[in-house]
Amino acid sequence: MKRIGVDHKIAKANGYEVRVDSNGVEYAAKKGEITPLNEVPGECGSSFVYLTAVDTSKHYTSIYTGYSIRSDWPGAIYTHWAVSMIDNYGSSTKDWDDPSTPTHFWAKTKGFTSSGPGWAYADVILGSIATLSNGTICYSHGPSASAYL
Repeated sequence: MKRIGVDHKIAKANGYEVRVDSNGVEYAAKKGEITPLNEVPGECGSSFVYLTAVDTSKHYTSIYTGYSIRSDWPGAIYTHWAVSMIDNYGSSTKDWDDPSTPTHFWAKTKGFTSSGPGWAYADVILGSIATLSNGTICYSHGPSASAYL
């Protein structure tokens, strides 16, 4: 069997919300459930992004993003990170450039306000990097998230 779509009415009636993955394909997930697309593993560790609707009447969400480096690898000393935000009203990019002492876990939060009601989508931009203290450069595999604002 192969999935061909999502019936929005049935999903909503049964406590699900319809989300869109980084390839633009719709899928159903329990409301408030963190799905595997929010965190993507890789050779260096894993990267993640989450959207939390803070105030839907003001169309405001919190973007929480970052990475975790494998514990048996050296820590990151520099991070260049970017999250693409897309909603019904346009797109923008949230950037972080962060030199740091060697760390195995890096996470940051930024706010995002949509111009009106609707879905907002966040994708960690491919090419977001962490440079490790041994010179190794690790990049994100592009986790994604969505929220209704």
